[in-house]
Amino acid sequence: MKQKLSLTFLFYSIFIFCALLLSACTNFANNKYQHVFKSVGYAPIAAQKGGSFDLQMLNAIKVSKLEAYKEMAEQVNGVFLSAETNVEGARLQNDVINSRVKGLVRGARVLKSYHEGDMYITELELDLKNLNLLEERDFNKRTIQVINTEEQVYY
Repeated sequence: MKQKLSLTFLFYSIFIFCALLLSACTNFANNKYQHVFKSVGYAPIAAQKGGSFDLQMLNAIKVSKLEAYKEMAEQVNGVFLSAETNVEGARLQNDVINSRVKGLVRGARVLKSYHEGDMYITELELDLKNLNLLEERDFNKRTIQVINTEEQVYY
């Protein structure tokens, strides 16, 4: 009788444990698409190339949007860092840190695009719930195009 009661208790314990485990997995799966990334890009208007204020403003709009996307890629994909320090005679001679960002950001939307004083500012948002709409075929390597841009001054 005691052995039967023990087995029944063990069976119910395992059943309750499995039910709790499945419940936790379901909550985790539902919460995985609730994270929202936000980024901001800045560009000084006066530092942009252009013969007139209007051209400088257009270039600042482009640069601030690219900066916001770069910051978004840093958040989503990460940043590759490399560092080099040179010491000679127990004195620091040179200290260099390089960073590189590489990634694809899809599904982000512009929240705000405006200027304050001499700065143009673009704010982006990426809601991971919207990524369900993208399919694997959208990431085919043959359809990705590289856009070369002219070097700009960033502050």
